[in-house]
Amino acid sequence: MLNVSEIIQTIKQLIEVRVQLVKDEINEQVSTVMARMFLLMVMGTVSVMVLFFASFSFAFYLSDLMRSPFKGFMYVALIYLLLLVLLYFLKDSRTLVRSFQEVIKAFIFRPKKRSDNEE
Repeated sequence: MLNVSEIIQTIKQLIEVRVQLVKDEINEQVSTVMARMFLLMVMGTVSVMVLFFASFSFAFYLSDLMRSPFKGFMYVALIYLLLLVLLYFLKDSRTLVRSFQEVIKAFIFRPKKRSDNEE
């Protein structure tokens, strides 16, 4: 005959193991999301630096082309002003906002691919 205390002890151990597995999975998912967010911030910082130096290079190129030290920088500033106005008018575009949201969600929260033997 089975001892009731052994059955209860076995059930407790199974529950503890399951809880630990869930905790481990949550920890892994949180750390993955945080790592992806950090990577996104680093990518954003590098992108800003590239844009910064490309803008200066283009401004100096235009200045040299027009033989005027300030015209190149003024034209680059005008390009950014036009881009800002364009973005201002597109800020309420649902398709644009939705597409940005989906790209960010797909990058940060993409599901981990499981192999067939992990299940």
